[in-house]
Formats: sequence, C-alpha cells, structure tokens
Amino acid sequence: MTELGQFLQSKREEFGWDLEEVQKRTKIQKRYLLAIESGDYGDLPGAFYARAFIKSYSEALGLEPDEVFQQFESDLPKPKQEAVDLPSRVEQQKTRTKERKKKSNYMPAIFIGLFLIAIVAGVWAIMAFPSGTDEAAPEEEESMNIVGTTPDEEEDDEVGDDEGEEDTSSTEGTTEEDDEAQNEDEDEPSTDETLTFGETNNNESLFTVTGDSFAIDLEFDGESYIQILDERNGTVIGMDGVFSSDESFEVDDQDSITMNVGNTYGVTITVNGEELEYPVDTHHHFITLELEE
Repeated sequence: MTELGQFLQSKREEFGWDLEEVQKRTKIQKRYLLAIESGDYGDLPGAFYARAFIKSYSEALGLEPDEVFQQFESDLPKPKQEAVDLPSRVEQQKTRTKERKKKSNYMPAIFIGLFLIAIVAGVWAIMAFPSGTDEAAPEEEESMNIVGTTPDEEEDDEVGDDEGEEDTSSTEGTTEEDDEAQNEDEDEPSTDETLTFGETNNNESLFTVTGDSFAIDLEFDGESYIQILDERNGTVIGMDGVFSSDESFEVDDQDSITMNVGNTYGVTITVNGEELEYPVDTHHHFITLELEE
C-alpha cells in the first residue's frame, strides 16, 4: 500500500464510510477504489484515468486535489506518453456547426437553379413545337374564304386575351410564392429539443430527456473510458472499459442512467437523435440522464 492509498483510506475511515459509500458518491467502481488505496494502479484502465479517479476520490473526501497530487507526487502513476494537445470541446462544436451551416446554405441555390432550368425548358418547348393554330393559318388563306367579324366579337376576343394573361401571371406569382415559402420552411430549424440541461456541479451534469427510453450513439475521435451506471445505486449496467470505435445502444428499462466519460475530447455523445453539448470544458465528466415525466 502506498502512502497516498493509506492517506485516502484514513480520511475515508474518519468519515465512517466504507468503499460502497464512496462508490455511490463518486460513481467509481469499488474495485477501482480498492486498487487506488492498495496502490495497484495496473488494475485501472490507464495512468490518465487513475489520476482522474484519484481526483474524484479526493473531492468526495473534501480534499483539494492539487494539494494531494503535490504531496504524494511520487506515488502517482506516470503516463507512458505525453498527452496530445486536442482542440477544446467548444472549438470542436463550432467546427461542426460551421459545416452544417455551409451544407444548409447550398439548398436555396439548388432550388433556384432547378427553377431556372424548368423555365428555360418550357420556353424551348414552346419555340420548338408551335401550336396547331399557326400551322393551319396558310390553308385558311388559300381557301380565300374570308369570314367577317363584328366589333362586338373583336371586343370579346380582346377581353378573353386580357383574362388569359391575368390568369397566367397569377399562376406564375402563386408558383413563385409557394417556392419561396417552401425554401423558408426548409431553412427554418426545428425547435423541438430532446435534451434539456439541468445543472452542473464540478464535473457532474444533469440532463432531462424527452422520450420513453435512451437511444445513445457514441462517435469516437480517439480513445475514451466509458462506463454506463444505474444512477440510483452506481452499479454497472452497460459499457465498462476503454473504447475507440463508434458504438450505439438503447436503455429502455431505466428512468435514469449515469455515463462516466473519461475523455470528453475523444467522444461525441448523441441522445435520442440530439448531440449532447458538455456544459464545462473538462476531460473527465459524469453525465446523468433522466427521462422527463
């Protein structure tokens, strides 16, 4: 047992807590807490996660993690390689938002282009295939049968032509208005929200979820420790380990779950079709999801 492990164990015993109580408060499995106290860091997922678990353990005991790290620096596990600088969660979300906006900006231009092509095709069809009335005109002239028209008939013809032009312009105006309304409807984003942010305390955040179950998709940009827990008692009910390949799963027998995310920079979480935005910029985060009543 290391000096750090003895120190944490003595502080825990001062509170009168057993390891199960610490597990409920930190959402860290009992076997990992025991490994920290005994100094068996090889039983933990990795050096980075060991330091994150020690930090959460210290905070649960009311200790300042930085002071604990400084006092017992020699007992802390050393990472095998330096961490790669990754863009912050906010920068990653801004990049995804810009890409989506670029895609949506192309849609109005595509509809306008298709509308112009339809107009050109219509004009070409009219010019290439003249009406049968124009073709029959020479035959009528050759027959030398001249039919007279009265002034009243000429006025009726003019009125008919004017009404035809008004109907055509009205139809074209209605078509343009329908196209504009359709484009506006497609540009307007949906206001329905699946996730609603509740509160954040240190590295623990609460969200309410609309629906009858949790449909979760995980998209990995690197490696991350993922653990799915029963929010009520802290027991593992799903994934538990380090993952780097995209995963999807559904939980339909729980009203609330907690996701223990070891590296928020390496994984994007989508819940019931909506991307979850981390409220704070931190590596290690506990995300609690509750179904909305």
